[in-house]
Amino acid sequence: MKNKIIGLILTMVVLAVYPTWRYFNHANVFAKALINHASPLGKWSYGSVSSSFSGKVTVRNLKFVPSGYKQGFDIENITITTEPMFLLKTSADKLDYMLPQTLTLSVNGAQMTRNSNDIDEVLRNESMWMLMAGFAGSFGCDRDSFTSFNEKDWQGVIAPDQMFNMDLYYSRQIDGTLDVDLILDAENLFSTTWSSNLRSSYNEEQISINELLVDKLFYYYLDNGFNQKRNDICKQNYESSFAAYRLSSAQHVQNYLRSYYSKELPDVLINMYQRQLVPDVEFSASISLDEMSYLSEIVNKNQISFYENASVEIAGNDQKYIPITFKGIDYTKIDSDILKKENLKRQQREEDERLAKEKIKKNKYTKVLHRIGGKKAEKLSISKLSQVIGKKLRIKTHRGRPISGYLISINNGTISIETKYKTGNAKIIVDIEEITSIEMMK
Repeated sequence: MKNKIIGLILTMVVLAVYPTWRYFNHANVFAKALINHASPLGKWSYGSVSSSFSGKVTVRNLKFVPSGYKQGFDIENITITTEPMFLLKTSADKLDYMLPQTLTLSVNGAQMTRNSNDIDEVLRNESMWMLMAGFAGSFGCDRDSFTSFNEKDWQGVIAPDQMFNMDLYYSRQIDGTLDVDLILDAENLFSTTWSSNLRSSYNEEQISINELLVDKLFYYYLDNGFNQKRNDICKQNYESSFAAYRLSSAQHVQNYLRSYYSKELPDVLINMYQRQLVPDVEFSASISLDEMSYLSEIVNKNQISFYENASVEIAGNDQKYIPITFKGIDYTKIDSDILKKENLKRQQREEDERLAKEKIKKNKYTKVLHRIGGKKAEKLSISKLSQVIGKKLRIKTHRGRPISGYLISINNGTISIETKYKTGNAKIIVDIEEITSIEMMK
């Protein structure tokens, strides 16, 4: 009898402990699987992995060196947040390829290593647009500069110890598509958000990350010190006059467009460009691709190629979108020297893109098909908005524009959404009539 009681107690202890062990073990397996799926991006190493019952998993002390580069990043931690029941119920072997219905992945405290500067150079000359659409006001910073900062000015804008953060959020929709937000933050400089609704090239249940289809992107920029820092540096090239730099920057934009495309921006748009150079500015843009493309194609495009195959609309102060259109010019305004330089750059860029495509074909990545499982994102009706004041939401408007942030007030047919991210925040006013969907976020 005594042995039976002891056996019963041991069984109860095991039954009580097993779900806890299973949850934490699965959280560890899932975190390692996600890092493993990111291995085609480059070489990773990391320290400890910890988790909590809230569905948050933390990976600490990471090092990442992108493929083809010597320079890398030291990362304080990466946090992965999803539904706890997804981690508990999904078997360990399935976590190697299973993704939840919603997930947030945050990269916190990333700094570039100083063993090389090849990433720094690529950002300055080619890839800054992935962080900040447009050329970040580099036009005319140096009187002879068009689409990048010179090395001296760049070192003044981006400090060697600059800290970067990133948030990637997605949620699977009823139609099988994925709503995605990618927030890129340079502490005390700026934060930007790229959002889209991505379609799978397979079916509603399976996705391949590189082969997700994109046809429209939304972009949001919030200045939090970058413009002021850049202006203080660039105006030194214009006898300490910001007004002179701002005017010269606009002229550089027009000269570039005239020489490269035989077009120029109309007055209303070039004036808007100049207003976006002032401190503490925020703006939104909608970018429609001429042809639906794979996600892998988008991230490998340089900025010029990207915009040559897309149409862009930018929101004014009233949040109404204005198409970016060009007008004809007097051909005598074309600078032949600029045109020659840009043609040489174009030829080199096309050759680089050709070689990059050949490299991708040669080193074809192993395609990983992910299944989607777990609890679906919680949708709210507009009538229940008053019940979630103070909560974090993701809303979509009739234009398809996603807006993420905390609901702070409802007033006279509008709502106020406050975006809070690491080093900056902004308030966005949205007409309730413009809202098509509301989703709760963690």
